[in-house]
Amino acid sequence: MAERSVAAVQRCIDAGLLAVDDDAEVIALDLRAAVHGAVSLRLNEPGVAGLSIERQVDRFRAKLVGVGRDLK
Repeated sequence: MAERSVAAVQRCIDAGLLAVDDDAEVIALDLRAAVHGAVSLRLNEPGVAGLSIERQVDRFRAKLVGVGRDLK
């Protein structure tokens, strides 16, 4: 999983889709940590999650690395 995440982020960097200061490994780890945290909250505190996980992941992508929904 980690290798695929890093490779996907690296492809985005190489394609010029991400203007970032960190390397692909750091960005992939941040994204994975954010998603794992969201899943953990939903499992342990179901009443906390008001929005869909898909919308939350879209916000993570936009806020952490600047990738919008239209760049799937």
